[in-house]
Amino acid sequence: MSIVFQKAGLSDLTFERGRSIPYSPEDLEISQERYLTENMNPKVVDYGATLNTIKLMFEYLSKDNFDGSVNGLKTWFASTQVNYSANNFTMIDETGASKTVRLWQDKMSWGVNVAGRYSIELNLIEE
Repeated sequence: MSIVFQKAGLSDLTFERGRSIPYSPEDLEISQERYLTENMNPKVVDYGATLNTIKLMFEYLSKDNFDGSVNGLKTWFASTQVNYSANNFTMIDETGASKTVRLWQDKMSWGVNVAGRYSIELNLIEE
């Protein structure tokens, strides 16, 4: 089963290829600052809830899956309904589990190989 992104008002974004392996399906981003005082005593400043982050890596996507008008990753994230990180959306993973997520990165890098296939890494947070 492939990964699908869904948002009301948009066609589903279906990745034609599964995420690259090996992968880490989920990580925890801990919202704390840790440091040692001058006396070498540990101190922790807690900034709030821990975030569940999801890293997706895809390789060898076609031009249509990259920037097509219906099923294009670039077009889908630029839409007013998603607007990159501004709005959340639904991700259905390979197991069929549904999660509400949001894009969580400042820069989107699109690699292209000699065969004209695209690679992308996406970082999401689960809400």
